[in-house]
Amino acid sequence: MNQPNLPLAGTTLSALKHSQALDARARQLFPDGVAAYSQSREPHPLYLERADGARLFDMDGNSYLDFMLGAGPAILGHRHPAIVEALQSALALGLPNIAVSERQIELAEVVTRLVPSIEQIRFLPTGTEAVQAAIRVARRASGRALIAKFEGAYHGQAENVMVSVGVPAELRGPREAPLRVPYHCVLPEAVAAQTLVLPYNDLEATTTLLEAHAKDVAIVLIEPMLGFGGAIPAEAGFIHGLRAVTERLGIVLAFDEVITGFRVGLGGGQGHYGVRPDLTILGKAIGGGMPLAAFGGREDLMRYLSPSLYPHDYVFQSGTFSGLPLSVAAGLAALRVLEEGGAAHLCRLGERARQGLAELTRRLGIPACVTGLGSLFHLHFTDRVVTDARLAEDADHERLRALHTALLARGCYFYAGRLGFLSTAHTEADIDYMLEAVATELGG
Repeated sequence: MNQPNLPLAGTTLSALKHSQALDARARQLFPDGVAAYSQSREPHPLYLERADGARLFDMDGNSYLDFMLGAGPAILGHRHPAIVEALQSALALGLPNIAVSERQIELAEVVTRLVPSIEQIRFLPTGTEAVQAAIRVARRASGRALIAKFEGAYHGQAENVMVSVGVPAELRGPREAPLRVPYHCVLPEAVAAQTLVLPYNDLEATTTLLEAHAKDVAIVLIEPMLGFGGAIPAEAGFIHGLRAVTERLGIVLAFDEVITGFRVGLGGGQGHYGVRPDLTILGKAIGGGMPLAAFGGREDLMRYLSPSLYPHDYVFQSGTFSGLPLSVAAGLAALRVLEEGGAAHLCRLGERARQGLAELTRRLGIPACVTGLGSLFHLHFTDRVVTDARLAEDADHERLRALHTALLARGCYFYAGRLGFLSTAHTEADIDYMLEAVATELGG
């Protein structure tokens, strides 16, 4: 079996001399020594020197199988030849950041073919910006202002959706009518009041809330699988029922597929469930590892972005790095590889990981629930079936974080406490190695 280099086995993270020294320097410059929350790791981050395929290499010479993949964007792994060639080609052309190119059209053609609900599209740098653009379009089209999102869903860092992303048990309120709770920020009440919080996978309660606020709700945002909320798939009846309710009430239904896009099959979550939303938000994988996001949907909605059609009241959307030629080139290369069999390979690996985790925890007699779809997987230490964010939050998170920390010493790199991502560079042997490492750490 092709195993990572494992000089860390039986040691502690404090033995990583280069990472430890750099962390000491970084803490003088950054809060907690990191430039972003996602870089945090106890007792300190690993400072990486390079990456290749499904592997990361730190500055002390240790290698790791990468199950974080930059929190999802590196869907082909690292330094994939198609991505390298595309980026070199784009660099050679020397196009400025605000430039139109044929590749931009080609990428839009591929996306609209793979995701039929997207009739027209716009590219942006980040998922956060794409979500906000979708909200503005929905408000313009509907004449309503209220945003509806689901408890436990993460839709980026704008204030109007930094609500009930993760909620302490004592602040949640009733399951059928979750309270609005700011997520690690101070929100003015007027801002928090813009957002209605819905219970995930509860069609009856969701319908009741939407009907009560129908005259005010412009848009319902939903992840077809709660991503950072625990890789929790929507139940088929729930998501089909939500489509029917929003149509009946005249509410724009937007799928946030920043995580699920192209990772749950080529058609994303909507392809998996056979549901056609009005708007779709894409990110992460669409850029092949480069910064790129998009949103699109029905032509009659997207036309509100047109100054030529609506010269006085169009919806403004722009950005210095929207459709960056480097990102567009990488994204087009990535989607072509996925179409040529990469997506199917990813789904097979994901199923192997999920089944393997379920079997080993069952064999070891450890109460656990495994969730995920496509190339995504998550392990919850709980004796309950996890179908919503509350059940995920009530699982033993400390045990999961401790497991991910311990797995570093066995050469497996996870986003600590979060879901696992797979790339086309991973192999069945890599999955089997990870499962063996998990089993060993859990006492198997």
